[in-house]
Amino acid sequence: REDQVRAADARVAQTEAAVTGANARLAEVSPRAPAKARVEDVFFHPGEWAPANQPILSLLPDERIKVRFFVPEKDLSAYRIGRTVRFACDGCAKGLSARIEFVAPRPEFTPPVIYSREARDRLVYLVEARPSTRLNPGQPVDVEPLGS
Repeated sequence: REDQVRAADARVAQTEAAVTGANARLAEVSPRAPAKARVEDVFFHPGEWAPANQPILSLLPDERIKVRFFVPEKDLSAYRIGRTVRFACDGCAKGLSARIEFVAPRPEFTPPVIYSREARDRLVYLVEARPSTRLNPGQPVDVEPLGS
């Protein structure tokens, strides 16, 4: 009787190992996104041949969506890291906001580049803010500061 119990225990262990191996193989062939993201582009569709180590789609993680806008030098003091901005876009809900996470350390000229005293009005700083809602990449927005 003890021999039968040991044999049954061995079969159970063998079956558990087979299940673990099958789950590992399934995980290898079942791709998963490393983070919550949206599909930005599809490079290959069902039935198409994809070369080895070639991406089949492009993902855009939700936390990488940001509002990017440019601020003239004279208004820069209202746009500091940590402050909140209000923004609006066509088809969006009212009262949207974003928290400023980046302000460029150096200004850049808006085209055309003409270096003169009068051209200073075209000197702008890139600002990036994390929106509190989901937006579409490239969506135009209007931005204004809310304060500190």
